[in-house]
Amino acid sequence: MKFFLALEHTILKSILVVGLLKMKIICTIGPSSNKPEILEKLKDRGATFFRINLSHTEEKDIEDRIKDLLGYNVPLILDTEGSQIRTGNTSEIEFPEGQIVKIHAKEGICDSSNLFFKPLEIVPKLNEGDLISLEFSSVLLKVTENYNQYKSEVVCKTLIGGTVGGQKAVQIESPTFNLPPFSKKDYLAIVLAKKYGIKHFTLSFMESPDSVIEFRRLYPESIIYSKIESKKGLDHFMEIAKVSEGILLDRGDLGSQVPLEKIPFIQKLIFKKVSELGKEAFVATNTLEQMAFTLKPNKAEVNDIINTILDGATGIALTKETAIGKYPVETLNMALNLISQVEFIKKGGGEILENIEKENYIHSDETPGLLVPPQGGKLIERYSPNYKGLLPEKSINITIDNLMDLEQIAFGAFSPLEGFIGSKDFHSVVDNYRLTNGVVWPIPITLSVNEDQRENLKEGEMISLKYEGDIYALLHLEEIYTISKEEEAQKIFGTVNLDHPGVNMFLNSGNYFLGGKIILLKKRKSKHKIHELTPKHTRKIFSERGWSKVIGFHTRNVPHKVHEFLQLEGLRESKCDGLFIHPIIGKKKKGDFEADVIIEAYEKMIENFYSNSKVVVGTLATYSRYGGPREALFTALIRKNFGCSHLIIGRDHTGVGNFYSPTASQEIFKNFSEEEIGITPIIFDNVFYSKLKNKYLQERDSFGHPEEEKFHISGSQARKMLLEGIQPPEWFMEPEISKIILERMNNGKKVFVD
Repeated sequence: MKFFLALEHTILKSILVVGLLKMKIICTIGPSSNKPEILEKLKDRGATFFRINLSHTEEKDIEDRIKDLLGYNVPLILDTEGSQIRTGNTSEIEFPEGQIVKIHAKEGICDSSNLFFKPLEIVPKLNEGDLISLEFSSVLLKVTENYNQYKSEVVCKTLIGGTVGGQKAVQIESPTFNLPPFSKKDYLAIVLAKKYGIKHFTLSFMESPDSVIEFRRLYPESIIYSKIESKKGLDHFMEIAKVSEGILLDRGDLGSQVPLEKIPFIQKLIFKKVSELGKEAFVATNTLEQMAFTLKPNKAEVNDIINTILDGATGIALTKETAIGKYPVETLNMALNLISQVEFIKKGGGEILENIEKENYIHSDETPGLLVPPQGGKLIERYSPNYKGLLPEKSINITIDNLMDLEQIAFGAFSPLEGFIGSKDFHSVVDNYRLTNGVVWPIPITLSVNEDQRENLKEGEMISLKYEGDIYALLHLEEIYTISKEEEAQKIFGTVNLDHPGVNMFLNSGNYFLGGKIILLKKRKSKHKIHELTPKHTRKIFSERGWSKVIGFHTRNVPHKVHEFLQLEGLRESKCDGLFIHPIIGKKKKGDFEADVIIEAYEKMIENFYSNSKVVVGTLATYSRYGGPREALFTALIRKNFGCSHLIIGRDHTGVGNFYSPTASQEIFKNFSEEEIGITPIIFDNVFYSKLKNKYLQERDSFGHPEEEKFHISGSQARKMLLEGIQPPEWFMEPEISKIILERMNNGKKVFVD
C-alpha cells in the first residue's frame, strides 16, 4: 500500500514539475463519424489523429478509406490488425453457462451451440484444456475435446455464460498456442502507408520488442505506438517501449488476461516507467464509452479519465465512441473539457490539492467548461430575490428600458458590467471601445436622471429603483456625473442628427448620469417571461447537449427563407454543434412584428423544419440602442455571455436607415483580435433567391449570375403584402409561417406594432 501511495505522489509531482504534455486525442473513424460534416467538426475541435482500425476495415477498402480521410489534413494513424482472432457471428448470441459449444474450422451458422473464428485456420491449433475468452471475458469457454479433422471442429464447455456481440475479440490462453505478430492486411497497410505518406501506427498485440524492430525494418520512417493488451506484452512492456515512440495501453483486451482490479495500478506503473523513458503513453477502452449511447459520460468514466491524465497519460484513444457512437463530436468535446480541467488545476505548478484550494476550484464559476467563457471571464450575477437588508427610503423612478437593462446586468447578459457605468468607464468605452480594465465593451450602459431627481441624491448612498410604484432594484450610488452629450453622441452614433433614433433617445434623456453596482430584487412582469432564457439557462442547456461551439442569430423579425439560409449556412460554415436563435422582444418601433408573432413563428419552425437537438430558441428582453456597428459588436458580446462562440452577421446588421454603410457592422470586427472579443463573426454578403438554381445564394458566390434571375423581397414589401392579406411567395417565406400571420390578422389579433 505504501508503495502505491508513494508511486502516486511521485507521478503527480513529476507531472506538475515537468508540466503536462499537450494531450493528444485519437478519434477512430467509423460509420458514425465518416461523414464530411462530422469529420470537419472533429478536425475543427482539434482531433490529433484520425484512426483507421484495420480490424474493422476490409482489405479492399483500406486504400479508399485512406484517400477519403487525407483530404481533411488531420494526420492518419493506422491501427494494425495483428494476428488476432475474432468471432464469426454478426449479431449477438447468448451463451448459457454449462452449454456445449462447437468451434468450427469452416464458416457457417452461429448460435449458442455453434461458432466459428476468423481466421479459420487457428481452430486445429486448439488443444484440450485451452481457455477461450470471448469479448473481453464476457464469455469463457474451455476446450474439452481436441480437433476432429473429420468433423472440422473442437468441442468446448461454457464456464462463464453471457452475451457476445458480432465479430468480437477472442483470446486464447494456452502454453502452446502462438500467432505471428502481423497479418496479411497489415503488410498491405505498410505498402499503402508508404504510398500516401502515413507514418503513424498503433501496433496491436505487441508482445516482444523483436516485433516492433521487425516493423521498423519494413518501414524505417514509421512512428510507432505499441499496444500493450496481453499478459505477454505486459511482461515485456519496458523492452517494447524502448524501441517504440510510445505505448498504448488497451485496457479491454488486457483485462481479459489480467485481473481487472490490477489494471488501475498497472496503468500507474506503466505510465511512470514510460514517462521516465521520455516516451508517450496513450490509453484506450472504457474511456467515454457511455457517450456512444448518451450525451453524458457516467461518473466513473469522468473520474477515470481525470485520474488517467494525472497518472501521466499523454493521449486518449476514442474508439467505438467516435466510430459507431451516436455522439462523436460531443464525445470529443467532453474529452477536451476533461483535459482542460487538469490543465487548469496544474497551471503554475505546485501540488494538486493545494491548487484546488488556491483556485477555489470547487466553488468558482471561472473554471474551464465546454463553452466559451463570458466576457471578462466571469458570469456576473446580481439577482437577490431573498434580499434581507433594509430597503432604502430614498428612491427614483426608472423607465421600462432601465428595468430591462437592470435584468440583463443582474443575470449576466451584460457581463462584465455589475451596474450602470461611471464616468471613467463611460469615456473609455466611447473613446476606446473598452472599459478602464481593458475588457472590450462598445456601448455605455447608463442610468440618467433629470435635475429634479438628481437634487436629492448623494454619492455613496443606496437608493431604491422603482418602476410603476414597485421597488425592483437597489443602486449603490458611487458617482453622479455629467458629460458633453452632443460631443459623446457624435462619437457613439457618428452623428448628432435627431432623425437618428439612437441620437434622439440619448440627447433627450436626463443630463445627469448615475454610476454604481446594482442588486435586482425581483423580475419584471411579462407574459413572455416563460420564453426568456438567462445566460445560466442557455449555458446549462448547451452543456447538457454536449455542445462546445454554438452559433447565435440576432433578430427582431419572424423567420423567412433568407433567415433560414443564414441560420443553416452559418451553422454549416462555422462547424458549430448547435444554433441559438435569440430574438429581442423589448421596445419596438412602428411597423415591427409583435413579440407574440415572432415567438409563435419560431415555435412552428422548430416543430416543422428544424431539429430540436440542434436548435435552441429563447427570447432576449432588451431594446435596440440603434448604435450601428457598435451595436453589432454589442450583440456579439451579449451572445458570447449566453455561451455562443460564433454570431451570424449579415449585411446591414443592426443598421439604422442610411446612417451606416451596409458593411459597417461587419467591418468593425476587424478592429479586434479573436482573443479580445472571444466570439467569431460569420459574415454574410447580400443574399438573393435564384430562380435559375431554385435556392438562395450570396452575391460573392454568384459572379455572372443573370440579374433577371435574382429575386428579392424587402421587409417593407413583405409587410405590405401581409397587411393586404396576400401570402408572400413560398420561396420567400414558409407557407406555415405566413399562415400564422394571416390567421392572426383575420382573427383581429395584432401582428405589427402601431
